[in-house]
Amino acid sequence: MVWPPIILTTNMNSEDSNSPSLNAPTFLETSTYSSRTKKLLSLINTLRDSGAHIDLDLPTVVVCGNQSAGKSSLLEGLCGITLPRGDGTCTRCVTEVRLSDSASQRPNQSKEWSCSIKLRFEFDVQGRALGKHKEVVFKSDITEKSELELWVRRAQKAVLNPNSDANKFLDVKFENSAKFRDKDAKSNELKFSRNIVCLEIRNSGVNLTLIDLPGIIRSVESREDSQYIDLIQDLVHTYIKKDRTIVVATITCKDEIENQAIVNWSKEIDPYGLRTIGVLTKPDTIEAATHDKWVSILLGHHYNLKLGYWMVLNPSKADLDRGVTLEEARKMEAEFFSTAVPWVSLSSQYGHRFGTEHLRNELSRQLSISIDSCIPDMKLKTEEFLQKTNTEIMKLPPRINKENARYELINLIRQFCSNVGNNISAHLEFKEFYQKVKGHFEVFKQNVMDTRPVFVFDEKKAGGSSSSSLMPSLPSLLPSFLSSSDDSKRSSTLKQKQNSPTSPSLNREDLIDVSRPISLSDLRMVIESQKGRELQGYTPYSAFEFMVLSFQKHWAKFAAQCVLNISSELHLLTSKLVDESFGRFANLQGKLRFILQVYQSEIYRKTLDALTTLIQMERKSPFTMNTEDFARLKSEALVDFKSIYESRPSGTGMPGGSIYPQTQGKDSLNRAVSALHDIGYTNVTPQALLSKLSPTTPVLDEIFQIISSTDGYFSISSKRYVDNVPMTIDFTFLEAFKNGIESESLQKLGVLKSASGENYLEDEGGIEYLLKEGVEVEEKRKQLEETRERLSSVWKSLNEFGF
Repeated sequence: MVWPPIILTTNMNSEDSNSPSLNAPTFLETSTYSSRTKKLLSLINTLRDSGAHIDLDLPTVVVCGNQSAGKSSLLEGLCGITLPRGDGTCTRCVTEVRLSDSASQRPNQSKEWSCSIKLRFEFDVQGRALGKHKEVVFKSDITEKSELELWVRRAQKAVLNPNSDANKFLDVKFENSAKFRDKDAKSNELKFSRNIVCLEIRNSGVNLTLIDLPGIIRSVESREDSQYIDLIQDLVHTYIKKDRTIVVATITCKDEIENQAIVNWSKEIDPYGLRTIGVLTKPDTIEAATHDKWVSILLGHHYNLKLGYWMVLNPSKADLDRGVTLEEARKMEAEFFSTAVPWVSLSSQYGHRFGTEHLRNELSRQLSISIDSCIPDMKLKTEEFLQKTNTEIMKLPPRINKENARYELINLIRQFCSNVGNNISAHLEFKEFYQKVKGHFEVFKQNVMDTRPVFVFDEKKAGGSSSSSLMPSLPSLLPSFLSSSDDSKRSSTLKQKQNSPTSPSLNREDLIDVSRPISLSDLRMVIESQKGRELQGYTPYSAFEFMVLSFQKHWAKFAAQCVLNISSELHLLTSKLVDESFGRFANLQGKLRFILQVYQSEIYRKTLDALTTLIQMERKSPFTMNTEDFARLKSEALVDFKSIYESRPSGTGMPGGSIYPQTQGKDSLNRAVSALHDIGYTNVTPQALLSKLSPTTPVLDEIFQIISSTDGYFSISSKRYVDNVPMTIDFTFLEAFKNGIESESLQKLGVLKSASGENYLEDEGGIEYLLKEGVEVEEKRKQLEETRERLSSVWKSLNEFGF
């Protein structure tokens, strides 16, 4: 990738150099601009304290670079403090330094330099972000700069041991030996932490907030520490990739610029150098005859950055060992740039690019510009996030009032039971459940209607066998109370009767298979098997009962299947409503599911008993008080079947004459019927007249009697059964469940006292246990409420800014 060159022109820099007040260290503290800067930096610190950086991209100055690039010395120079050095905790914690000058302090505060240290925990032990950060005051009002290094080191140790009380580390002593540092590092719970040690320095002479990240490492001594290479890389990327982060890329002149990771990373996240400031450190280590390369970089001719490069000189390790103070270090830096070649020749035009003081002022200026420009957008984003959070909270069910937990639980149960009742009653918009129930009723009705016997007078159509519709009854799959105890004997009994040389004799158990057409031969066998002393021409009543039992054979199974299907639908309904009503209360949900299952099973058994009674009444003996309807249906069936019999092709069925008229005789038949109408017999039809006139035999009379009686009674009994079964299921099962579910639930849960007093929860602890929200709902509610609280504080700070 090729980055567009942005060259610092002589005119631009001449203009800068002609503004001596900008180069003066006191510019930011003495101008009107300074007052605005203080307010802006104070705002961003307030927002960060509120946790705004969790939701918003806050303007931030981040100091980062390779390990040993002089980053710690740079931070010390910028902040005017001494920080821990060397291996150990200092390389494994994020440090945030907030600088404020004396003018920003409240009137009653001291004007002397002071520092407070806070620990800000934004991540848990596993490195997962917390919904709400925790900030702990570790040490307040440190007034001696010489003590700060020790206190920072103690604070870093507290961060690396998050499961211990931070106060435990207030008196920790440290030694400077490498052996001690290694032992101390191994004693920590964590070797690395994303959490932050925050320094608030007052009366520092400048308003600026910096975040110092651990130095980028490429290799480690032990294999177990190799994980920290990726961890630090991820941490640095997390901070510098944000669009409002000003990256202070610390680049040592002691190494080739191409070898320094921060240079490449900065190009990746900021290709045009719009928010990256390059800081060249250790210029005193540049080898002879290689200065031109670094001059070219400083002037922006190579590795160009829009914000440009600064060069600083900080004390070396030898200087520190001999006790060089910060004030002495700044004098040494100024003397170096005013005398060393080639930097002295550039000071007239680029003097503002040399020295820590100029860099600090520029960082403060850039940060305030960034803050000022993004306030409107931060307001808008905060309002959007706050509205979204409120919407998410509104979607959650309301929090239970623990002071009135029993009353709350009763209301929840009653609301749930009302929803169940509305679905069973198909009230208002709750139609779906009962539509499914009606669908099962329709299937049941069709199954019953499909058992209507079909009579044929052509033996070939009936299957060609005189016993084609007679079947051995298979053992029933229904419960014992819905079947006969003699089922296992039927098959062998029927075979014996079919193979007997004498006339067949069928018992009531040897029923006809009504799913196949029933022939005249089948009917003759039924009639003959049921005859006792009856004379020829008299149809035995038991033959009619036999036919009724045949078409009713599977009615019990149809009813049982119907109530089973509806019971399954009810179980699905209650399970769904339990999830919707009590999904957040895992304890209540589980217990109520069990109570409802037991209660439904109890009512289901009672319903099966009621259906058993119905079928037993149907099968006991044919009965109806609608004798007129039965007589009419039987008469109509007799006429219809005789007509069908007379219209059969010749040579089929049983012998018997036919007087069915040919085409030329139809006019005469119609005249005869018309004459009967004239004398008052208005109900006579041509078919009825022919059936009366048709010659029959006693055998045919018996067959037609059994056919017409069976068909007529099927119409009566089937209509009665397809009404009674759904009505029984609706009343004994669904209605009973609806009416009893509330009292059953409240008593079994122990919310209300039953007559026996069993299961009653005397104390509120049991109620609170039932109403304890599930972990997911509780955590989600907590997270959203913390987010709302945080965003509300941010919104307030943003809208109050400037007043």
